Amino acid sequence: MLGWEYPPLFAGGLGKASQGLARGLAECGAQVRFVLPRYPLSEDASFLTVGGVGAWLALGRQWGGSPRTTQGKKAMPGLKFLAVPARLYPYQRPIGIRVPANQAADDARDPGDARDLGDPAAQLYSHDLGRQVARFAIRVARLAQGIDADVVHANDWMSFPAAFAAAAPRHLPVFLHVHSTEYDRSGEAVNPYIARIEQQACLRATHVFAVSRYTANILITRYGVPRAKITVVYNAPETAVDLPDDFHGEAGRAPWVVFLGRLTFQKGPDHFLRAVARVAQFNRDARFLVCGSGDMSDGLHALARSLGIARRVEFRGFLQPAAVDRLLARSWVLVMSSVSEPFGLVALEALRNGTPVILSKQSGVREVLGHSLQVDFWDHEKLADQILALLRLPVLGVQLVESGREQLAQLSWQASARKVLQTYTRVCGLPLPAAAA
Repeated sequence: MLGWEYPPLFAGGLGKASQGLARGLAECGAQVRFVLPRYPLSEDASFLTVGGVGAWLALGRQWGGSPRTTQGKKAMPGLKFLAVPARLYPYQRPIGIRVPANQAADDARDPGDARDLGDPAAQLYSHDLGRQVARFAIRVARLAQGIDADVVHANDWMSFPAAFAAAAPRHLPVFLHVHSTEYDRSGEAVNPYIARIEQQACLRATHVFAVSRYTANILITRYGVPRAKITVVYNAPETAVDLPDDFHGEAGRAPWVVFLGRLTFQKGPDHFLRAVARVAQFNRDARFLVCGSGDMSDGLHALARSLGIARRVEFRGFLQPAAVDRLLARSWVLVMSSVSEPFGLVALEALRNGTPVILSKQSGVREVLGHSLQVDFWDHEKLADQILALLRLPVLGVQLVESGREQLAQLSWQASARKVLQTYTRVCGLPLPAAAA
């Protein structure tokens, strides 16, 4: 399995989904070797440490190992981690990464800069990302020579070239897992380099997993992927956290209206601010929290000032998972105003913490949370009405959480992993682990 982020080094939901699926596969009896780019870790990034990497050309040595864990978390039998030197970080840099001075100087001299990726890359993607994707593919291919595998499973476009490079010598089947597309991230102003990688890889792959029917439809309509070649595998919530009982009721909550996600076009934080400006006219007590980082940060501060709500909007930056849980457990409502959201794990996190959610109709998570408030991202007036309704009617929020949690109970990473393993069997005739039957 290939990926480019994994907790604690992550920029969004992909890292959490990669972790959930990898663990689910291991719990179902699969032997998973998760290959990641090797980042310089900061001192506080201790949940995952990739050990025994050594010189990546020393094939046949012991690569990777079980992750060193903290905070009572145990290593997962059947799940090991391998690392190769590459720096795959779009959306600026994930929390916990530092770049040594010599690497920063190398980046500055790097000819594979944003001009190779198209104009939007200057804002959304790291300037040398094309070079790093190619480097990752070459080194994964060499690493794969020393690994006995039945399937190559790649998460999102940056690992797709590496998947085919690793699979080629032994003609292994390649399964691609699409968590997001370039049309989600950039709208019509797609980066042609990235869109071409996504399209060609999906057409070439043995099979494609999509995180929702919403994403599957994008693959069909935008990239021409045959519908029969796509299997939808939904994301799932993490294990529930233990929080004080009063956090799950009205008494422990503040009138906080929260946006939580990357501050980019895709997530629609500007639409959130335009809606809450209307809410502010009718509710003097509500506070509006914007949590995340991204290329729209400066513009959102300016927008809040122009809307006259700067004093009531608090920008909290990127939050670690524990801080997210604490925040959601005290908030009144989470608003997901995404322009195009393949899934939307944050909605599951909110319900897990007893917080009602307003979902964008342009999202995949609404397929598994049918009993929820939903609105088009651009309909600021209706979104404001829904926020006001939840602020005025606590019983409505309670009802939404109760129905949402009933639907959450139908989702699990083990169930998603079983569907993945059953697809391997159906498409390639691979044996199904007993625990997945």
